[in-house]
Amino acid sequence: MNRKFTLYLAALVLILATVYITTVFGLHSDKPPVVTTASIDASPPAAADSTTARPADESIAELPAEASAITEPAQQEVPAGVKEPSRKAAPTAPNNPESQKPQQTKPAANSGSVVSRAVVPADTAKYPLVSKVNGSYGQFHYRNLSGGRIEVDPQWIKANIVTITLPGLNRSVQVNQKAADNFVKAFTLIKNGTAVVNGRTVPLLSLVKTMDGTWVTRHVNWDPSRGLSNHSWGTAIDINAANHFRYVDTGTEPNDPNLILWEKAFRPAGFSWGNSYGDSMHYELLD
Repeated sequence: MNRKFTLYLAALVLILATVYITTVFGLHSDKPPVVTTASIDASPPAAADSTTARPADESIAELPAEASAITEPAQQEVPAGVKEPSRKAAPTAPNNPESQKPQQTKPAANSGSVVSRAVVPADTAKYPLVSKVNGSYGQFHYRNLSGGRIEVDPQWIKANIVTITLPGLNRSVQVNQKAADNFVKAFTLIKNGTAVVNGRTVPLLSLVKTMDGTWVTRHVNWDPSRGLSNHSWGTAIDINAANHFRYVDTGTEPNDPNLILWEKAFRPAGFSWGNSYGDSMHYELLD
């Protein structure tokens, strides 16, 4: 009996010793611990999808909206010496100059009163073309006719063309309302003035043989390939046309009637003379 008890006790001591030794040596072992899937960090690595991780110095508040973070890539540092590529600006309100086209090479058919200076807008279907802006004398819609003639928007005509009587000639003509005073002044000087021609004093009015047109809507020299004549605005007049579609040599032709009329009447009234481009019949107002 004592022998059996002794054996049981020895076996128990051996078991306890084995457990102790295994535990102690297992804690100090160099073998790495077994890693299970439960111990893996659920966070993705740094190189994963860039939309799930942001740099530490980038705050969400700096972005205008979540959509901009998706549609516009983050700004990258540009290496020294390399020109940064230009970025296309986002569309803005109508005040954005990039969204407006200036000016206009030749304005599209715009029925606004700014062009025609008329209470009633122009019929741009009938008058699709637009003239240049001729200073304070305005701009109008028109259409081309045959033979270098044009037809001007009647609303512009109603608002801008007036009928006056030329002093001395007592002839009614149509001119631009802003030019009316200049025409009256020129012909008042002609009516009351004199000049010495070939040693004789003569009335200036006697030098006007023919008055050949004021407001005439047409192209320059009736040539449709050229621009519009200032006659179309009612700011020009032709005098003594028969012998003055030419250049007058002021040195050798001091008694030429159109030269004298230029010096005595039209220049003081603010007109320019077409003699410099071989059209000595022509006097016009340039604004």
